[in-house]
Amino acid sequence: MRTIAYSFLTALLLLTCHIGYGQRVGIVLSGGGAKAAAHVGFLKALEENGVPVNYIAGASMGSIVGAMYASGYTIQEIDSILRSDEYLRMARGEVDRELKYYYKEYNDDAGMGTLKFSKGNLINPTLPTNLVNTALLDFNFMEGFGQASAAAHYDFDSLMIPFRCVASDVVNKEQVVFRNGNLSTAVRASMTYPFYVSPIRVDGQLLFDGGLYNNFPSNVVYDDFLPDVIIGSNVSSNEEPPVEDDLFSQLRSMVIYDTNFETLCEQMIIVEPKMDVGTFDFDDIDLAIAEGYRAAMEQMDSILIMVGDRASKEELAKKRQAFRSKWKPLVFDEITISGMERSERGYVRRFINRKKGSIGIKELEKTYFRVYADEKIKAIRPTATFNEQTGYYRLNMDVQKEKDIFLSVGGNFSSRPLNMGYVNVRYNLFGRVSTTINGNSYFGKFYGSAHLSSRFDFPTRIPFSIEPYITLNRWDYFRSFATFFEEVRPSFIVINERYAGLRFRIPVGNKGRIDLLANAAEIRDDYYQTTSFLATDTADRTRMYAGIYDLMYERSTLNRKQFANSGTFLKFQLKYTNGEEQTIPGSTSANRDTIKTRREWFMFKAKYTNYFTHLGPVKIGMTLEGVASSQPLFQNTTASQIAAQRFQPIPESTAFFMPQFRAHNYAAGGLMFVTQFTPSLDLRLEGYSFVASGRIMSDVDGTPIYNREVQPFYIGSASFVYHSPVGPLSLSANYYAQKEVPWSFVFNFGYLIFNRSVRHN
Repeated sequence: MRTIAYSFLTALLLLTCHIGYGQRVGIVLSGGGAKAAAHVGFLKALEENGVPVNYIAGASMGSIVGAMYASGYTIQEIDSILRSDEYLRMARGEVDRELKYYYKEYNDDAGMGTLKFSKGNLINPTLPTNLVNTALLDFNFMEGFGQASAAAHYDFDSLMIPFRCVASDVVNKEQVVFRNGNLSTAVRASMTYPFYVSPIRVDGQLLFDGGLYNNFPSNVVYDDFLPDVIIGSNVSSNEEPPVEDDLFSQLRSMVIYDTNFETLCEQMIIVEPKMDVGTFDFDDIDLAIAEGYRAAMEQMDSILIMVGDRASKEELAKKRQAFRSKWKPLVFDEITISGMERSERGYVRRFINRKKGSIGIKELEKTYFRVYADEKIKAIRPTATFNEQTGYYRLNMDVQKEKDIFLSVGGNFSSRPLNMGYVNVRYNLFGRVSTTINGNSYFGKFYGSAHLSSRFDFPTRIPFSIEPYITLNRWDYFRSFATFFEEVRPSFIVINERYAGLRFRIPVGNKGRIDLLANAAEIRDDYYQTTSFLATDTADRTRMYAGIYDLMYERSTLNRKQFANSGTFLKFQLKYTNGEEQTIPGSTSANRDTIKTRREWFMFKAKYTNYFTHLGPVKIGMTLEGVASSQPLFQNTTASQIAAQRFQPIPESTAFFMPQFRAHNYAAGGLMFVTQFTPSLDLRLEGYSFVASGRIMSDVDGTPIYNREVQPFYIGSASFVYHSPVGPLSLSANYYAQKEVPWSFVFNFGYLIFNRSVRHN
């Protein structure tokens, strides 16, 4: 009877969450995306008022804040992390420019979207299941929680504060509660918001965001810890009923279950910060933290009445220091790779190329992102496990391979005849040597191209790649650059390039690369040397059969392939050309003789771009470009101008043939002022100056000469640019000095990016 009575009394006390001293306080942190940063302000208010925290449970974003606090991070540290640029990059799926591996990046193209296929299933393409790249997030979780997990011996009850978080098993339609294991894995599973962050597999289960089935795990705190008092911070709510014409509301209602946001017992308080912050508004972290603090302080009198005990700052600091003293430095002596076949693991191992011995976290970080940069790798889930015997950590890289076949589409849609389509097919072969077969095509009135290449990556001590290729380019410049509704006159310059070559590439650190190219090229320029020509006239033609050799160094941290607004770009290029010029006059030419001449010259080009400072919301950038060349004049002025190097600082300028911005030797530069209204909307104001050391002009008898008069020419541009998920939308007003019609107004959606020109790139 005594045992029964004792059990009944214990259960009664637990069910009523009795008030008194020696209380145990459980904290519940809801999901809510960016809004859940309010939990930091909430915890700060509890600390300042001496409210003890004995247990924590969280869902989604609440699991991140809760896990950091349970791991021994101070409120100040958590606050600093959530406000940092690094955290903002994680939330947006970006990688720090310092960690990008430029060596692995392909030349920029006009692609706007990609479908992925497996060799055995070409009918059903794979659509992206997430909007953000999780590379930085996965690595930082491993780094941020690895030491705490080891110090707790992978038992969440042994963290500084016992902790729980929840994820969702959508197959069995149930929540999964994490009580042990690797803390980084648990938190990563808990915050996997559908369609935003990719899900992960844990012990064979595909797990999604804990908020799907339990976005406020007060029941988990209650069932697992039986606290005397529960204090919750909730910034979420259940979904509104679906709307018949709102697909997303219907999808949410199908996958998200209602959560119990009510109090479980009398001794429970829920703080509910209210703010105008969206789920993905990670730029408003400051507002969320401040509101969490305000809301907690508003209810602090009630909390202090309910919680009789107090925890001094000194006691908490001592407890935190005691736990953090168990942290072992993140130094690794073993790296294992899973999720790949043996030959594929061999490639990754050789690419890591680690000598025997230990490797620190910062050196590992560079290696991790270099491996991640390979287009054949979709994701890497890194976990750190401490080995008590060696005193070092073992890193396991669970690698998820990409599909075999990529189909990319894109191009540009314009209010002027700059419309073009783009299709690219890429086939990946992953083995001891990484091989990529790539083919693309551009098609449009102004520009058409076909390209085929095969790239072989060798993971030697100094990695290198060899890429044979063949390319056909055509640019068709119109005399009249009309809108859709105006008649376009016959083309007055058509440039055709056909070349085959071999590229040899090596990396220079993370941000640089050196390319050596050897090309055999046939270049054909068809043009009129007069503005008075008819559709029945035949054009003059200049052919060039040449060997063209390039040595290039490039270093880039630019954040976008077009309309960048941060980062730097540096390029040095040495080009040698040796070939034969053949000029065939057309019906409008006074000279009817075909002329052949041997040509040989060197060209050196340098370009530097840097977005280097801020004036409030305005980013300021500059660009400098210069060319020094021994290139000779060709048989006529137009042919000489076509073959000369060109200055094209804004996208639309690539579509105009402007002799005043072409020369064999020149210096150019400009300033860019970019005002960011939102992360996706920019106002760009740009101004550029171009000065040639000898403009290419016609003498009185029509022969080409250099005009040594120093005369600057200017380009100006004002653009609104919206960076959509698939490509930029821009509305621009542009000015070109000494152009027949100096002002242009153009709308573009997409990219004015072309395959490499053998002559000008």
